[in-house]
Amino acid sequence: MNPWQIKPVETEDIDRILEIEKELFPKPWDRVSYENELACEGSFSFAIMLTEPDKGSQLIAYICFRIVIDEMHLFKIGVARRWQHIGLATYLCQQSTQFASEKGAVAVYLEVRVSNIPAISLYRKLGFTTVGKRPRYYPETGEDALVMMKQIHEKKRIFNSSA
Repeated sequence: MNPWQIKPVETEDIDRILEIEKELFPKPWDRVSYENELACEGSFSFAIMLTEPDKGSQLIAYICFRIVIDEMHLFKIGVARRWQHIGLATYLCQQSTQFASEKGAVAVYLEVRVSNIPAISLYRKLGFTTVGKRPRYYPETGEDALVMMKQIHEKKRIFNSSA
């Protein structure tokens, strides 16, 4: 049996997410940002919970995204350092993309720091391509962001081009 499971993030999960945020990001989101995200229409957050004998269950990874019309916008993904490099980020991305596809999304978009080579490699492995750059996107460092996109389905044409 798999020792970890995916579940929707709940308010009581925020403290653990904030701990992981602080170990991973130069400017982590705060409690209010997560509370607002959980309350936002079209927003979805999932966590991976690890259950170990005699230790109970603990949150070890999470993802936050929104579905806007027919696009999924990935905002956050984090895996506690101790649990990195075993496929959890890949699993979260794949499951979230499948979920968004079932909700009608045809593409996934994200921004990633140009210096975050591990994340860029992961996204490329998952089929994302770079479609643009946002200069000085991260205000705390002035670093640029790559805009990456993955097509899930073909967009349906609203108008007949031969008309």
